[in-house]
Amino acid sequence: MTLRLNLGSYLQRHQITAYRLVQETEGRVAPNTVYALARKPAQRIDLNTVSEVLHALERLTGESVPISEVLEDVAETPKADLSHLTADPGRPTYDPSKAKVFSYGGYRVAIGPGLSAEDIVAELRGR
Repeated sequence: MTLRLNLGSYLQRHQITAYRLVQETEGRVAPNTVYALARKPAQRIDLNTVSEVLHALERLTGESVPISEVLEDVAETPKADLSHLTADPGRPTYDPSKAKVFSYGGYRVAIGPGLSAEDIVAELRGR
């Protein structure tokens, strides 16, 4: 189970604008924080900020606003099944014995088995 703070949906359900909430929390919560919480569900929250927002919502609506009102349960995304990506003996695989050749800085560079990036750089510096 994954929980997210979704202030925006609460504000829509109660027809409260983010601007009005900013006015109500003035001096206690930064306006950018309120707008960010209203715009998209928060992944991380500061409990003092949530407390101030909930108290402001209580003042605006005139009723108690439990934290469960602004939390939403997000279904966990199932992990992708990657088992089909394992090596298949019927498929061709990369053969490191066949060197790849490319041009770098006007020089031809071969990448083959046993060569590291350091080997290639050393070879280029030696030219």
